[in-house]
Amino acid sequence: MLPSKMGSSSLIADHRLWCVSTRQELGKIREAVRSSRSPRLTGCTDLAGQLVQLLNHGDELVRWALDGQTEDYLIDNALHVAVLGAKVGMGLHYSQQDLERLVLASLLHDIGMWAMPVAIVEKRETLSEEERDILHTHPERGRRILAGQGSGFEWVSTISAQEHERLDGSGYPCRLKDGQIAEPAQIIGMVDTLDAMVTRRPYRQCMTPHQGVRDLFLHAKTKFSLRVLKGLGDQITLYPIGTDVRLNTGGIGSVTKVNPRYPLRPVVTISKLGQAREVDLSQVMSAHIVEILQTRIVS
Repeated sequence: MLPSKMGSSSLIADHRLWCVSTRQELGKIREAVRSSRSPRLTGCTDLAGQLVQLLNHGDELVRWALDGQTEDYLIDNALHVAVLGAKVGMGLHYSQQDLERLVLASLLHDIGMWAMPVAIVEKRETLSEEERDILHTHPERGRRILAGQGSGFEWVSTISAQEHERLDGSGYPCRLKDGQIAEPAQIIGMVDTLDAMVTRRPYRQCMTPHQGVRDLFLHAKTKFSLRVLKGLGDQITLYPIGTDVRLNTGGIGSVTKVNPRYPLRPVVTISKLGQAREVDLSQVMSAHIVEILQTRIVS
């Protein structure tokens, strides 16, 4: 499956097909891991390449990844992290090969969770200290599963093992610091944190994408490198795609494109009387965003 060149409706169909195919592939991997069988991961390699091509054609998948919906959290989280991580990698000018490797690692970053007791993974109440300690073994479990797939997945296994590490040493399982943590692991850890903030869960509140990105900018400077945070700011921005805003001109619309060179001045699509028009705030300097309209607080 390759991105279509027939127009927006065909691209949307390609996006949906990628989501369906990736969910199915990850479902097979989950079943294998839970059955203590060796999973087949080659399908994810193809899906990683497809995602990079889709994102080169548009950002509809970014809107989808940030909309807060989930049918199966661990599987959808893998898809969301792959999409958002790839966008950050693009902002950091990763090569095509490195982007595909980043997406592959993103899709498989929590494979160790499927080797955990289901009662702990799906528990809605606060975990006990003992249960939390068990949960914190999932990166190492994931590393072992991935390392067992041969040399082609050795790099992925290292990234998976480091995804929960943080620059200030507050992460797990090894409390690595600074340069000990690979940059792709930082990217995955950062967008994984963002996805946890914005995705609806039955037992806690969630934020709007704007609130989640803002929270990372304000509070995560000791957790992730400034370079990685800048990649987030350039590609996802403080006004992520799908954010509803009001302009100083009185116009109300939704962010539909980002401007990496001017992250605070995105493209806003304003609908009025059944007609839509785009306002590129990087070109219309007299207009700017004055208010975020969407407030997503779901308990």
